[in-house]
Amino acid sequence: MPDMHTGLRSASPTGLITSVVIVGGGYAGMIASNRLWASLTAAERARTRVTIINPTDLFVHRIRLHEHAAGVADATLPLRSMIHGEVDLLVGQARRIDVVARTVHVETPAGKVDLRFDKLIYAVGSRSSTHVPGVEEHAETIGDVKGAEAIAHRIASGHVRRICVVGGGPTGVETAAELAEAHPELRVTLLAGDRLVGGLRPAARRSIRRSLEGLGVEILDGTRVTRVVPGGVTTSDGAEHAFDLVVWAAGFEVPDLAARSGLPVDRYGRMLVDETLVCLTEPAILGAGDAVSPPDAVAAHLPMGARVALPLGGAAADTLLAALRRRNAETISIGLLGPSISLGRRDGYIQLAHPDDSPTPIAFTGRLGALIKSWVCWMTIDTPRKERTRPGAYRVPRAPRNSRPGRATERSEGGRHATIHS
Repeated sequence: MPDMHTGLRSASPTGLITSVVIVGGGYAGMIASNRLWASLTAAERARTRVTIINPTDLFVHRIRLHEHAAGVADATLPLRSMIHGEVDLLVGQARRIDVVARTVHVETPAGKVDLRFDKLIYAVGSRSSTHVPGVEEHAETIGDVKGAEAIAHRIASGHVRRICVVGGGPTGVETAAELAEAHPELRVTLLAGDRLVGGLRPAARRSIRRSLEGLGVEILDGTRVTRVVPGGVTTSDGAEHAFDLVVWAAGFEVPDLAARSGLPVDRYGRMLVDETLVCLTEPAILGAGDAVSPPDAVAAHLPMGARVALPLGGAAADTLLAALRRRNAETISIGLLGPSISLGRRDGYIQLAHPDDSPTPIAFTGRLGALIKSWVCWMTIDTPRKERTRPGAYRVPRAPRNSRPGRATERSEGGRHATIHS
């Protein structure tokens, strides 16, 4: 197997130059690379190499995948356009992290590559959950661009009349609304396993329901899908529902790279990290984004999704920079502003929240809500890209006061929400 970093210039496992490898080029990995590189001095840059490993050369703007599926927007950009020009990009799939040899085994189109590292940021993100029987075979998922493109292609084929969107969370709501508005000739049904956007306050749920029904979406609450079959779904009450297309938006899962590599993981497969995002057993490895699990004391209020992946990626870069400079890293402190949900191109629901993500009485709906959501989508791209030259350009509130202890002494599992929120 070829070694990507031979002949370097320093006395560490990879030579004179410190090799930083970031596994994953999504929101967390992208902003981590930008903040880290922009924060380095000229002398530090001469001694550092940063490489992102990503399965494709595309950056997927995941909070717009529902638009991609409806055929109204392209949710991809060249990954090179999102990262600093001095950051290397290796297109390939990371298969295993060898923590002893400090090497990532990567499968690329040109063959297998061994990429050595001194420091590594684990930012592999998440994907649509496929644990329900029949999802992989008979449904299209909305959690990645491949699934979104498949949805758009099947709708364009003209053979789809009845669409079922499975999942009553924000992802399912946005997808159902977008498909119904872009394709009013289709019958769109939203199956919510428990209740529609159950994590939001009652006034929000009522408002979102009215908007969906105004677009012609049929909503079935308390309808849990137990199996996806050719031509439809089977629900927990034994009923069979016929559909031409099943879109799966019911939960997300993380890749098993950490578990396969012998790194500590929680019951969801997310790598366990401390309050500074350092892996609990491997100090050379840090984590950020959906695929990591910090202690509840600092992260119990943090949902999975872009609005948390970005600040976690920035914080991982700050921790790594502190390590490179032999300084103590700061405990992460991430506050939230509230979820933003699009309801087609002309409507949206923006819930303002306290730093712990609990809702305030203030929300923006209708055209104003749609405009704010569009701004959120733009800002989620523009501000992290500014980090290429302005480290810290992406800013978030501080965490709620009771989530910022000096040091967490005990970790509990599963406190961080295991669902995606846009």
